[in-house]
Amino acid sequence: MDYKTIRDRIEDMAKDNHKDFVKAVISMEKGINDESALDKLYDAYMANDTINLLHEDFDYMIEDLREQGQIKRPALCSAGER
Repeated sequence: MDYKTIRDRIEDMAKDNHKDFVKAVISMEKGINDESALDKLYDAYMANDTINLLHEDFDYMIEDLREQGQIKRPALCSAGER
């Protein structure tokens, strides 16, 4: 399976059932299998706009790559394109 296929499947899973998708990612990354605990973690995640599923260091690495010209900046959309 290639990157694009995996990405599309992950995107579909996140759209179809966001809560269980987030719980599954937390479970895989943190080794937590207690669904009650995962529900609490999901609720805390959703209640806090500053929590990301990926570590903030990825933001710094991405910005470094953009500054080096290795990643293009996303195109800005006009006000009517949202």
